[in-house]
Amino acid sequence: MSLFKRESRKSAGTQVWFGRSPDELPNKNLTEFRADIFASYSGPDVGLGLIQQLQLNKENEDEKVNVKELQSQISTSLIAGAPRWNLKNRKAYGICMSLYDQHPVNGKISGDPVADAFGLCARENSAVLIVADGVNWGEKSKLAARCATFGCMNYINQSLLKGQKVDSISTTARAFDMLLTSIDVAHDTILHYDGGLTTLCVALVCPLKESKQFVVCIVNVGDSLAFVFSRQHGVREVTTGSHDIRAERDIRDAGGALGPVNGKDPELHNLTCSMTFVDPGDIVYLTTDGISDNFDPVVTKIAVAKTKSKKVSESLPADDDECTITDNLNNSDVDPGELEDGKPVMLPHERHQYAVKEMEKVIHEFELFTESPCSAQELCGALLQHVLKLTDSKRKVLENPRLYGRKLKHKDREFRDREIVIKLSRSPGKLDHATIIGYEVGCYHGNEDEDYCIDEEEDAAIVTAQLNQDRVSPSTIGLTDLAITEDHYNM
Repeated sequence: MSLFKRESRKSAGTQVWFGRSPDELPNKNLTEFRADIFASYSGPDVGLGLIQQLQLNKENEDEKVNVKELQSQISTSLIAGAPRWNLKNRKAYGICMSLYDQHPVNGKISGDPVADAFGLCARENSAVLIVADGVNWGEKSKLAARCATFGCMNYINQSLLKGQKVDSISTTARAFDMLLTSIDVAHDTILHYDGGLTTLCVALVCPLKESKQFVVCIVNVGDSLAFVFSRQHGVREVTTGSHDIRAERDIRDAGGALGPVNGKDPELHNLTCSMTFVDPGDIVYLTTDGISDNFDPVVTKIAVAKTKSKKVSESLPADDDECTITDNLNNSDVDPGELEDGKPVMLPHERHQYAVKEMEKVIHEFELFTESPCSAQELCGALLQHVLKLTDSKRKVLENPRLYGRKLKHKDREFRDREIVIKLSRSPGKLDHATIIGYEVGCYHGNEDEDYCIDEEEDAAIVTAQLNQDRVSPSTIGLTDLAITEDHYNM
């Protein structure tokens, strides 16, 4: 804490813009992108290295390939614009894992291989974040997610920095054009390697010209979403334009996908460009539905879903004015205290609001426990840990050893399966592959523990001015106060 109260700075606010094309969004000038990478991380396992292996295998498919030579080629070459993809940092981090159950006898994990993928490349004053969620299970879904992430990241890095010289990405409109082209490249990469279907969400954090603030440009297809955590404003979703928060959603339907959906064409029904401004210290994070769906109060079994009545639906405006929408919903004939089986009945927009607030609650509880601001790494860990704990009872139902290892008659097997279905339906959460990646916005100076929210020069000027105004001499300041001041500047 500061020794003296500091005047609040002008914040970036919480407004989100979205549309089908960059023409529908504000166009802002950007400052120069710096070249040096301080974090480049991908996953799961070898991450983007898998596509590099496929490329080298294809080039050497007519020759006898030496495995050690192949690994040496991979380790010494640039992969998607970065020399290595295991460079982690507290300010730029990602986690990808399976929430599915493990068979108690043979040890196999349901849903393997993990069909999610992520890539994160953070530079001094910018970052590229990508998550992909392969549709359904299997090797083709896994390959689609890796191909999409690789193709997208490779194109952006090549476009953004050519020969360590910044390309002319001088406006947000140009940034969106680059992101949309990267989506096309991602789709072509999937087709090239005969992959399946996948969702994709890509975010580019850009430095604004003549401002300490940044802008986040996002393009997404499907149900992989993007959020911002702000110390001042809490959590907000940036990708709300890609799904109607007022309508019932089938969590089994991704809403869109890259890959050969119709012949060789993708399904771009919900492709959306989104944009929001952020402050230094804000954390931008992307998730697959394995994370985001497990904050839905209906999925977590604390509420019951209710479809809007015809009267409410007709009362909603055709435009996207959030204030008008909220007013209409609040004035509808839905009883806010309605219960079903002792649980509150929630409309779709209420479920969305609750899910965002629940994420915010988990983050704040972690900060209260640690008594320090949450880093990007800690945010990812806290949200994933919450989801793991939530879905634990579901896994335990399926991992019960008594369900396996003995032969049952047909009637007994049917009874057992019914019991499992009933227990699963009562258990909270959704088993899925889960991925979350985060990036703390700011200009990186080589210290992953630096607090971007503190401007030391500004704080020193305020303290000096206050001291002069109150005519406080050094002798009147106690040792405790001096210690606080020192700690403050060393945060």
